[in-house]
Amino acid sequence: MVEILVSLKIYQDTLQVSNIPELVKSFQKSLVVTNRTPDFYVDWKKVKQNVDKIKIELSLWNSLIGSEKIEDDFINLITKYPEVIKTIPILLAIRDREFPVIIDFFNIDKGVKGLNFNKSRHSTLTNEEIEDYFDFVQKSGVFGVFSYIKNFYDYVIGVEVGMDTNARKNRSGQAMELLMKPIVEDVSRELGCRFFFQQKFSSVGLWGKVPVSLANRKSDFIVLKDGICVNIEVNYYSGAGSKPEEIVDSYINRKNELAGYEWDFIWITDGEVWRGSESQLLKAFSELDYLFNIDLVRRGLLKKALQVIFS
Repeated sequence: MVEILVSLKIYQDTLQVSNIPELVKSFQKSLVVTNRTPDFYVDWKKVKQNVDKIKIELSLWNSLIGSEKIEDDFINLITKYPEVIKTIPILLAIRDREFPVIIDFFNIDKGVKGLNFNKSRHSTLTNEEIEDYFDFVQKSGVFGVFSYIKNFYDYVIGVEVGMDTNARKNRSGQAMELLMKPIVEDVSRELGCRFFFQQKFSSVGLWGKVPVSLANRKSDFIVLKDGICVNIEVNYYSGAGSKPEEIVDSYINRKNELAGYEWDFIWITDGEVWRGSESQLLKAFSELDYLFNIDLVRRGLLKKALQVIFS
């Protein structure tokens, strides 16, 4: 009970709560419906970098726009400039440059053929390869594109934007980290702390104790001052597929594991899953010294917690 009262103090001035159940209710009321900022949706820098890598080849495709003899001009282009072949897959929003395609559904022996689009300026194409590329471009509908677009660079920008939206699932895991990074970094600077982002625990070896069992694992953030180390983990759970009990237990275990090496631990989490997880939040607030959501960080509790730790 003493530990609960001690951990509760960090929240009392800001939230005016007198016990853990009140703290849980306050935490749930201030959850946010999303952690996605406007820059989450498209990684424009990556899109432009990907297109710029092939901009010369794309400019060569422009020479075929509006061609009245597209088939002949296509063969002449890939024969003279075989390096353009590597860009054929991206015209169809395919990232791979080597993959199998069905060429004859009813012929088991010859029904599938592997196509390799990895060609360079110095490649020499065989007649069979020219025929394969021609057949693929024709049957995939790419020839039709030449009749209605004005610029292949702009076209592939659009393709890359579309493909980048498929990467949002991966960015969802990073969105909370990127949202918290400038805040943790600013607070660290204000308090005169050393700051680590997405680095292994072993990175602190010169300045603090390294948790042996976690040495090769990455942390979201590590804040360090005068030999005192703090691991900050952040995440967002929208609800689908999330198991609150397993999540809470894993972070309690992390806190206990770090305590064995005299580290402190702060968990920042948010998301709809916590609205219906009162019992798990009661457990988390009872076992963890510092548990915040986005709103609590915004209201200064992360800075206050670090001040307490380093004092």
